[in-house]
Amino acid sequence: MRRTEIVPWTKKWIELYSKEKYKLTDIFKSELVEIYHIGSTSIQSIRYAKPIIDILIVVTNIHIVDLYHAKMKSLGYEARGENGITGRRYFTKGNENRTHHVHIYQEGHENIIKHLLFKEYLLHNPEEAKNYGKLKLELSTTFPHDTHLYQEGKEPFVTELVRKSLRWNPIKKAYGYVTRVKDGKTQLLVFRHPIPEAGIQIPKGTVEPNEDPYHAVSREIEEETGLRNFQVEKLIAEDYWESDDGVIHNRFFYKLHVTNVCDEWDYDPTGGGAEEGLVFHYFWISSKEEVEIIRGHSDYFDLIFV
Repeated sequence: MRRTEIVPWTKKWIELYSKEKYKLTDIFKSELVEIYHIGSTSIQSIRYAKPIIDILIVVTNIHIVDLYHAKMKSLGYEARGENGITGRRYFTKGNENRTHHVHIYQEGHENIIKHLLFKEYLLHNPEEAKNYGKLKLELSTTFPHDTHLYQEGKEPFVTELVRKSLRWNPIKKAYGYVTRVKDGKTQLLVFRHPIPEAGIQIPKGTVEPNEDPYHAVSREIEEETGLRNFQVEKLIAEDYWESDDGVIHNRFFYKLHVTNVCDEWDYDPTGGGAEEGLVFHYFWISSKEEVEIIRGHSDYFDLIFV
């Protein structure tokens, strides 16, 4: 039976994740949507954790993952199928001395948001994280040679944390990377805000109650740019981000494509609210170095300008 080992948090875990992320990205490539470091080793304020790196991978098609068992084995991973969770592919590394767990889901699976919310809730509630780490340490001392009793001991606490994280409800924001191809180059649509402090941005907006992010980004593009003949290609990234005023945003970045559009134009957004009466000046850029984009808007430019 595997020993329950709990050790002090170390930044080495972040480095180990980064190295493994590079290897896993090389394996899944075009099937990959995003990779995240999750679990206790990703949360410094937890203070104590098992020295096992938990990695969440989001892919376009979960069934394709079964074709990558040999490549995962070459990295030392053992394929364990769904392992009790429908729609998951689970891999472990290290046999009895575990070093990594990889959880793979197809985009849209409910467990993706659960994992990410759990992490973000603890990151922004350090006292809860500290108590969780303290419980881990106490249980590992009480049940050093019984991982089952260790898991049972922490289950009520974890269940309550999950409940709190799901009710935490950060503000959802939909971002639109609107692209076109001109002279063989991919270009990205940006606009200059009439208020100088607001700088240069990409179209974005709040996801309304009972609205999904896909429809939100379509609505926002129409309201903010006046464009109608665009196509939403895919979700390229989802994350959690803290704004300058300390508000947590659950951000959804979409790539869109448009043809037969002007090089520049001015537009008065139709969505109302704080933007009413303003005029945005739209233009295209061919690289992320051409202009200075405000904080948070260019985080995934590398997925556009490749």
